Amino acid sequence: MSEGDKIAGRTEQEAAEGAPTSAIAVANAFLEIQAEDRSDFPPIDAMKLQKLVFYAHAWWLANKGKPLFSEDVEAWPWGPVVREVWEEFRGFGRRPIEGKRGVIFAPGAGAHGGWEFREPARPAKNIIEFLGDVWESHKSWTGVQLSNATHAEGEPWTLISKAKGGDLSDRPRIPNELIREIFCKKLRG
Repeated sequence: MSEGDKIAGRTEQEAAEGAPTSAIAVANAFLEIQAEDRSDFPPIDAMKLQKLVFYAHAWWLANKGKPLFSEDVEAWPWGPVVREVWEEFRGFGRRPIEGKRGVIFAPGAGAHGGWEFREPARPAKNIIEFLGDVWESHKSWTGVQLSNATHAEGEPWTLISKAKGGDLSDRPRIPNELIREIFCKKLRG
């Protein structure tokens, strides 16, 4: 793995799988896009951020046929969650996320044995443009509304929840193949 991949916040698995960015970088990009948007919309709280990251990943899978990031999407009781994004932004709860940026632990000159916390590299221009489209489609929704949408009949989260008898205490992974299949159908239909 290259030093550039480490600094960009990409894991060896991401580099091997060709995932173009990380979930934290996607979350950061949405926060930047929101900050630049001058329209009236519900602000991004932790739940809205989770669902924006999920929808970006889902639509990328449907359009590109491969993951936007390599982190798992898990089925939690309130919808699809990327654990790394939840860990980084959970302290905000229902409050709007302002100025906060996710960080990674990367090689550098830090006080932790040559490691330091850094903001992940910004996604490539084509990804930022894609995320802008996802933002435009979803910015008017609250986190609760987006969460409710992920609970609709036939959605990946709903299928996993049903398969588990509604018991999501072990927070099962939602397979990318399932997400891709469902969102490809949406593209066609």
